[in-house]
Amino acid sequence: MWFGGSTGPPFHRPVGALPVSPRLPQVWASADWPEHERMLVSHGDRHIVVFGPCGATVEQIHRATEHAVPDDAVWRWSGSYVVIQIESSTTTVWTDLSSAVPVYTRSTRQGTVWASSSRLLSCLDGPPQVNTAMVAARLISPDSAEGEQGSFFHGVKRMPAGHRVRMSGEGEPTMNPVWGPTPYPDGHARRLRSALEGAVAVRVDRSARPSTDFSGGFDSTALGLLAAERLAPRKRRITGVTVHPAGVHQGGDLDYAREAADHPGLRHRWMPLTEEHSPYGGLGFVPATDEPAPSTVSYAYFSGQLVWLAEHVGSDLHMTGDGGDALLLTSPYHLVELLWRGRFARALGEAARWAHVRRMSILDALRAANSRNGPDPVPSWVHAKTPTGRGPGGLSLESRTQRMLMRIMAQAGRTARADAQIAEAFGVALHNPYFDSQVIDAYLSVPVDSLPGPARYKPIMAEAMRDLFPARLVRRTTKGDASSDHHQGLRRALPELLDLVDGRLAEAGLVDVTLLRGALRRAAMGIGDELAQIESTVATEVWLRSVRASPVIAWETEERVEAV
Repeated sequence: MWFGGSTGPPFHRPVGALPVSPRLPQVWASADWPEHERMLVSHGDRHIVVFGPCGATVEQIHRATEHAVPDDAVWRWSGSYVVIQIESSTTTVWTDLSSAVPVYTRSTRQGTVWASSSRLLSCLDGPPQVNTAMVAARLISPDSAEGEQGSFFHGVKRMPAGHRVRMSGEGEPTMNPVWGPTPYPDGHARRLRSALEGAVAVRVDRSARPSTDFSGGFDSTALGLLAAERLAPRKRRITGVTVHPAGVHQGGDLDYAREAADHPGLRHRWMPLTEEHSPYGGLGFVPATDEPAPSTVSYAYFSGQLVWLAEHVGSDLHMTGDGGDALLLTSPYHLVELLWRGRFARALGEAARWAHVRRMSILDALRAANSRNGPDPVPSWVHAKTPTGRGPGGLSLESRTQRMLMRIMAQAGRTARADAQIAEAFGVALHNPYFDSQVIDAYLSVPVDSLPGPARYKPIMAEAMRDLFPARLVRRTTKGDASSDHHQGLRRALPELLDLVDGRLAEAGLVDVTLLRGALRRAAMGIGDELAQIESTVATEVWLRSVRASPVIAWETEERVEAV
């Protein structure tokens, strides 16, 4: 599913895409774009288009934009959406705060073409060309890739999150940041709860058969219970899905999930996992996306879950708790910033708690926290250097902790779109409410000095959900760990992986195959701490192969699609 437009004329659009209005041939959406995720209002010759799930009505958007589009338009209402204004000679886009609905641009001789898919834009004039520099940056770390405003395709740029981007028929787009946190001294749990209620409502209200992950952790459990509260008075239910090893129904997260599921409006289902769902399975079937998808190494499980949701639940909308950890867990660097702000007693107290959890001295904890702000070490098998700087277009935030958080959210939100693209292939609409702009804005109303320390497990969320969470879940201080499953899956798939890594990355001179194979063998034996870097490299190799194998998406100009 895509949307986009161009500043033309002539106006470029993919074959089969439909203009949002006969009056707006320069803005289009794919034929399968949901009607309820597209709104259009007009003020004379000025038109406002909203793409994505949005809690506002057409009337509310009309009133709010009567004189001008307010810069808070993308976080004023619930949902995950972008706002576009079309005038006679310019197009202006307001991007969401996490790039969960990313917008990309490509320059042509006729002007700028923009769209929600970088791979789509890369096919504008033939087969897509991969941006090798972005691939190399990702091999070092996803955060390095987020520092650039490019994309994984040559000649295609990404609009930065939380910006107003103005495009005209000539020159490069101009970009201005429009968002900054508004700190409130109190009421943080209430604001977070209200934002999550809105995020859930804008989705389940428009779904006939909604479902959600229901793992037993804070994030997915909150979505399931808030949806149940919303639907129960209307005699409707949401299906909460708990995955579990086949034959195992007790222990750890499963106990939390079972206890929380005893709630009106929630139908609890168990999805068994077998060896066929192991990590690193089915890598040859991963479809092409805008960039390497987070679920790549877990594709056997992810695709199996999507098939199960379609066949056993009939889900037309599925929510996940992705993004909750990135937003609600404070970076250890916060300890350093507290010291820098002169909050010595608070910094030492939080450092002592974190040191206790990490089983290290307070001094070592502070050193480790400070190192989190530096560049990641380059994996031994990668032939690339750590980027020396970040690209333009970042949000102007006073707090370094908040800058780090927003960078992480923008990286995670944008890459989550690749998982949603995979889900589309299975007929399931995948949604991640924790990336919603209003949810992010609500949580970052917490002043930097008042953020919970890195050793504390989501206390603001616990307070926000205290009336719905079971008491035992409110007291929870840790989350489950699936790294052992990934080590086991790697061991099973090791022969295939040793062949896989001698592929596109090696052909491009980006990896040393011998060193990478050595790292794979060590990780298969549970040795070392390179698993995350290995998974990133494997996902990138799989993505390069899927892009090369996928057909080119055809485009045409306005004159050739007038009959559509």
